Amino acid sequence: MAQEFITGDYILVLDGRTLEVFQRTAADSQRFHVNFLRVNGKEGGKGYKVRVGVAYREDDILGGIRLDLTSTEFGQFREFISQAIAARDNA
Repeated sequence: MAQEFITGDYILVLDGRTLEVFQRTAADSQRFHVNFLRVNGKEGGKGYKVRVGVAYREDDILGGIRLDLTSTEFGQFREFISQAIAARDNA
């Protein structure tokens, strides 16, 4: 069963080993296989700044999206994205 995380103009859907990102202001969605996925998050401003995209080089992200999350949303996001990380690491 697919899992969803919704924040602002974004809906992230994890369906097995594929993360798909829908954005209200974009005509097309973005899809990432968990084997190529990288997620970075850090505390900043009034919450957390998160970047989700394709792993690139040693510690960078190519393309993807940037999210500004509250502390509550960040906790929910961590729980959601941990499933994608588990799918990647348990391949």
